[in-house]
Amino acid sequence: MEENKTMKIYNLIILDESGSMGSIYNQALSGINETINGIRQNQEKYPEQEHFVSIVTFEGNGMDGVKTRRDGVPVGDVKDLTKKDYQPGGCTPLYDAMGKAISELDRKVESGDGVLVTIITDGMENSSCEYSGRAVKDLVAKQRKKGWTFAYIGANQDAVEVARGLNIQNAMNYDATPEGVLCMSMSFSKAQAGFARRMHLGKSILADVSDFFSGSSDEKDSVSEESDV
Repeated sequence: MEENKTMKIYNLIILDESGSMGSIYNQALSGINETINGIRQNQEKYPEQEHFVSIVTFEGNGMDGVKTRRDGVPVGDVKDLTKKDYQPGGCTPLYDAMGKAISELDRKVESGDGVLVTIITDGMENSSCEYSGRAVKDLVAKQRKKGWTFAYIGANQDAVEVARGLNIQNAMNYDATPEGVLCMSMSFSKAQAGFARRMHLGKSILADVSDFFSGSSDEKDSVSEESDV
């Protein structure tokens, strides 16, 4: 990447807050805060990157249950999610959450900015009112053409198949247990670090990353980075 040139990177996390998340509540809450901390570490490691964090949760019926908890906040200023912020209950308006969150972020992003959108859920869509699966799929396709990267992390489903139906290439299954959430959080943080490293090396600027999870430990990237030091 060009020396001294700052690159803005928007990290959007769309997090399930439906009732079924109650069984892994503590782990989900600590996991999202560990994710925020990982983004802070990425910015510290790559000072030419300026990271912003948005967190949108979803539960209940339609748009009424879609809540923006953090809205494009510089990562250095982001406060951890609290138990007041995150209170699982209700159904799963996944499509409405994705439609609203992606559309709102699109108004902030400018040409040349990096974007990573991650969806974390333990269940299937069952209560959206405004967005259909087709509408979300088309929206994802539109943003991917702009270079946005999408990742889908799901439990109690075939995450790869569900992601494919939403036009998302990167998918990971996890077990909806305390241990499963811990493993998922570690894998996600590792993948995020790999994404930031790719941006640092100039390999993914305005390019839709299609191996977000499997490419996070790319040895070639590590060697290249060491040679740049």
